[in-house]
Amino acid sequence: MRELKSLLGIIDLSNRAKRRKAAGLSAMLLERIQAAEEAYMGRIPDNLHGSEAYENAECSIGLLDDAIDMVASVYE
Repeated sequence: MRELKSLLGIIDLSNRAKRRKAAGLSAMLLERIQAAEEAYMGRIPDNLHGSEAYENAECSIGLLDDAIDMVASVYE
């Protein structure tokens, strides 16, 4: 995780085109996180679909969807 933080710290955001590209990459990362959360939710057994874990996953997916839309629309 430390390596990721240091990599993020050296990303060049000095102009609008670079910031636009970084926002696009951020949206892609959020999409991967969302897909992983959906896969997790899909592995929850049917008898636990009303559980707190399932509801938390469902909420996370919705919030990630909102975040993806917002990040993707920043430079439209």
